[in-house]
Amino acid sequence: MAAKILSKSSNLTLPIKPRKYLSSVKNPLVKPCPCAKNHISCGYVVISQIIGCPYNCSYCYLQTFYGKEEIAIVTDEAEILRQTKEYMEHSPQSLRIGTGEFSDSLAITEAAALAQKLVRLFAGQERHLLELKTKSVNIEGLLDLEHNQKTVVAWSLNPESIAKTEESDAPSPVERLEAAKKCAEAGYQIGFHFDPIIFFDGWEREYEGIVGKIGEYVLPKQIAWISLGALRFPVKQKEVIQKKHRHSRIDFARMIQGKDNKLRYPVPLRIELFNRLAETIYRLLSKEIDLYLCMEEREVWDGTVVGKKKKA
Repeated sequence: MAAKILSKSSNLTLPIKPRKYLSSVKNPLVKPCPCAKNHISCGYVVISQIIGCPYNCSYCYLQTFYGKEEIAIVTDEAEILRQTKEYMEHSPQSLRIGTGEFSDSLAITEAAALAQKLVRLFAGQERHLLELKTKSVNIEGLLDLEHNQKTVVAWSLNPESIAKTEESDAPSPVERLEAAKKCAEAGYQIGFHFDPIIFFDGWEREYEGIVGKIGEYVLPKQIAWISLGALRFPVKQKEVIQKKHRHSRIDFARMIQGKDNKLRYPVPLRIELFNRLAETIYRLLSKEIDLYLCMEEREVWDGTVVGKKKKA
């Protein structure tokens, strides 16, 4: 039986995945996010300290992108910090840089330790923002840091029913919002990611519920941005989900192969999902919330209130 550790969420326990420690790597550890071909990039820059995640979300692309149960961790923090500082200094434009593309930014000890050092690094400059993207509630090490409001702590969210079936190892949405409230009270800017948005009968009502919950914990003026991304994953992951996540509510019949060769919802459905959720966010939180779409093509951007607002 796999060893387990107590998670920060209620009484959940997480399987301890094997760790692979790397003292050095040949490729740069700081580089632009590999956005899907022919899709609009959000300009994210990724710090690749860790590949792999302790959570086991059914839809997570890391199951096929990395394809291993282990978590690979680069241990040379000094080199990561050096590359990050150098990347910032040589950029002619302001950047959004984060550690949460190939892993969770706070869920494991090594990630949380680097996060604290990065917060201090970003606090010493004025042009760039650090984003710590997470489902974790492991935020205690951040609360007393001098951050100069140059760090955004951001949570991935879904309605409770989806969290139970697709994100069963992670803290609940309410626990994530409680952590967000603590970070906001410590002066951090807060971000949220509705990514992936999953279609199911009654989805509008449940997504409206979680958007309303945000307003109970965080003030709109404390929110730096919210991203919207529709469910998508490599074709071969369908079999992984069917075998490993038999509790999943993902309706594969609704999905087709997209231009990037991933399984996606058809364009009209994606536009509907984005428009209705964006309108809910504007109505329940603020019309001034900065929304953007994640890994979407021009046709979808142009068909949404988000894209039209960006052009205005």
